[in-house]
Amino acid sequence: MVRWLASLLFGAIGLGLSGLLGTELGLSSGVWISLGLVLWWAAGYFFNDTYQFAEDVSEPATISPRQDDSRPTNPTVPDDQSLRAAVVELTKQLKSKEALIDNLQTKLTEREFRRSLSRLASVNETLSFTLKLIQEGKLTHADAVEQLRQEIESAVGDLGLEHHSIQVGATIASLPAGSFVILRSESAPSPELAGTVKEVVSSGLFAKDEDDRLHFISPSKIHAYKL
Repeated sequence: MVRWLASLLFGAIGLGLSGLLGTELGLSSGVWISLGLVLWWAAGYFFNDTYQFAEDVSEPATISPRQDDSRPTNPTVPDDQSLRAAVVELTKQLKSKEALIDNLQTKLTEREFRRSLSRLASVNETLSFTLKLIQEGKLTHADAVEQLRQEIESAVGDLGLEHHSIQVGATIASLPAGSFVILRSESAPSPELAGTVKEVVSSGLFAKDEDDRLHFISPSKIHAYKL
């Protein structure tokens, strides 16, 4: 519709210009009408471009095949069955890894337990050998005790244990929790000794974890003064 109106508009302009020119030059009506038609035709030929001249906006634009191919396409969405299969496969892999870790932990625990038993058996052999030497008169009691002490100290170190020493006179409230056991308590002879360690009967043993926290395997045995 717009194209036709534009064509009529340019036709009227062309006829008007040719009529004005014909009047000035004294041309006949047939000549200037023919001239106006020629101008109308020339304008229509010059502006006859469906994409640039008087395009009817009411008509939907036609999308060329090349433009249609350039549109982004949505990615393929996996269906529910493939998602379930992926979840099942992932679950199987996680269970397999969990079982492998449990197996490794079990082996490590068994290895540590066997090493502890082996070290205990070694101490027992040393004790039997020392007692035999004492009976044969080849070893004094003092030497036998020292030999057993060295063997036990070696076993303690091999098992990753350390001694925890408590000093006499230390404030009991400052000692780590679980590091001691009070065998006997008595009244302090002076106020400044109240709540302190009177005597250390035996030292304790502890082990450290990966965070350097102390875990007391055997607490120290002490005598203390009452508060």
